[in-house]
Amino acid sequence: MTKSKVSKIRTRIDALRAVINKECTAPICQESGTCRHEGEKEAARHMLGRLLDKLKQAAEDGRDERAQIWADIYERGYDSYGNTYRTGAKYRSGQSMKERAAGIRADIKMARTAGQTPLVQEGPGLVSQALETYRFDPIGEAPAQIKFRVRIGDGYGSIRIGVDNIPQEWGWVAEKVADYQGRKVTQWRRSQALKDLEAELKSVGEAYNADHGSNLMTDCFAKAFFVFVESDDPGTLARRAEYERKHRNRRA
Repeated sequence: MTKSKVSKIRTRIDALRAVINKECTAPICQESGTCRHEGEKEAARHMLGRLLDKLKQAAEDGRDERAQIWADIYERGYDSYGNTYRTGAKYRSGQSMKERAAGIRADIKMARTAGQTPLVQEGPGLVSQALETYRFDPIGEAPAQIKFRVRIGDGYGSIRIGVDNIPQEWGWVAEKVADYQGRKVTQWRRSQALKDLEAELKSVGEAYNADHGSNLMTDCFAKAFFVFVESDDPGTLARRAEYERKHRNRRA
């Protein structure tokens, strides 16, 4: 990771904390006794929680300078035997899967709102230099036509976040490859923008998760639940549409 990117991460952490900690001075809020800018603070809390979770994971994996950033914030997240312990910023013991799914939906909605119409505005009230932080969020920056769905997986052991209606030119790169018979076929791979979006969605879900001592060496999995992010490439969508068309014709 470059020094400029490390600096940007640190700046973003400081800016988000500035939004969270800044006292609102808007006259209308002070007169009413109710701050109308609490949504800005909540969006900043969600973003900061996701960012810290990703930094902690980088530290646990021993990756680049992000490990040092995390070391400056929290302690090590695993013991000497390789057992991993992680508690997401939004994890609550006893929380139901329905509550977790609802929280993830709300966080995604908040990120979309903050990205499309930044909540921190110039003028009286909760004014902060953190305006720029909302432009680094892949969920908020994703094309407006993209739709998200959150559902509980079969067996109540997972939450699946779906990404639909992805613009082909934005999310996918077509490559011509040879199949097992040597014929040229199109293979779709994710663009960097889509990878960033899916990684951010994963972190949204993991913020509600906890690991109570998993150990890959012994196939021990002690997570509260599993988070999956799903999206279909243009080839899969075309095959599904063709199958549904044929199925409708047979029924007719």
